[in-house]
Parts: sequence; C-alpha cells; structure tokens
Amino acid sequence: MTDVQKRAAAAKFAAQWKGRGYEKGQSQLFWTTLLTDVLGVEDVSSYITFEEQVKLDNTSFIDGIIPATHVLIEQKSIDKDLRKSIKQSDGT
Repeated sequence: MTDVQKRAAAAKFAAQWKGRGYEKGQSQLFWTTLLTDVLGVEDVSSYITFEEQVKLDNTSFIDGIIPATHVLIEQKSIDKDLRKSIKQSDGT
C-alpha cells in the first residue's frame, strides 16, 4: 500500500469503529480488520492469536498476542474509564 492508501484505509477504519467497542464481541474483528485493511498483514491467522491462556495467581486470558512484534493486547470496552479500577473476569 502507498502512504496515501494507508492514510485512507486508516481514516475509513476510524470512521467504521467510531463509537463502537464491545470488548468480548468485537475485539477480534477490530484487530483482524486493523491488521488486514490498515496495516496490510496478509496472513492474520499466523500473525496474531486471541484469548491466549496465562497462569497468574489464577488462570486468565490475554486478549491478543502478536509474537513477531512482542505485543500483548489487553483490550477494554469503549465505556470503561481506564483511569479507574476495572473489575477483571476473575473478580479482582
């Protein structure tokens, strides 16, 4: 993609996702669309994994992992205030 095409794809993506953001129901679609349509990743299923199980004090899940870039994704719904404590799936 050219720079102009990337900018247009990013603007379209931002417009499509404006006001949306339900973590459990839209997270994987959000990341798959971003990676393919905006960043040009061709084989998304080999590039990112979702809901990877991790063991902390309890069993938990990471929303997404991109091993090639060492990125861990912990996504929250659009209505969550990230400056406040957020109850996690394990109740903490």
